[in-house]
Amino acid sequence: MSLVLDIDDIPEDEALSLDLTEKPDHFKVDPEEGVLTQGVHVLGTLSKTGLEIFFNGNISTEIKLICSRCLEPLEYRVQAKVSACYLPAQDAGEPGSDMELHGSDFEVEYYSGHRLDLTQAVYDQMMLSLPIVRLCREDCRGICSQCGVNRNQDDCKCSDRESIDPRLAVLKKLKDKIK
Repeated sequence: MSLVLDIDDIPEDEALSLDLTEKPDHFKVDPEEGVLTQGVHVLGTLSKTGLEIFFNGNISTEIKLICSRCLEPLEYRVQAKVSACYLPAQDAGEPGSDMELHGSDFEVEYYSGHRLDLTQAVYDQMMLSLPIVRLCREDCRGICSQCGVNRNQDDCKCSDRESIDPRLAVLKKLKDKIK
């Protein structure tokens, strides 16, 4: 079963339970953001009130990221809640027309015809749940800025040398003269 559903399958009086797994290639993830290493599991409910459709659920998957400090790959487990309200596309307003937005409008998605696509809501929440600073471990020492060695694997000798910014070398000479 896919994340594109027929609206007519959603009962008016009760919630429709979802237990779906979508293949990683269904989502267009920028390789610089990460690579999905397994399918995205969606567990949730859809309920319909008139033309409004409400989706509440949980998503889980794994994504391969790159550590921000040492550039080594790491596996990150995504566990996130997702919710959205879907309205018919004609309620979206005319293209190019001005309309006032409210805080709740950012959780509103639109559908057209008899198809409801949950892909964008799931993708957005999955990407928002990724950490801004991606670390392979909390105490990651990163890469030496002078010799490029991964300091988690090897100790570099650069820390033994005193490094001076070449732009400040003149001030260092002046300081040495004063002593």
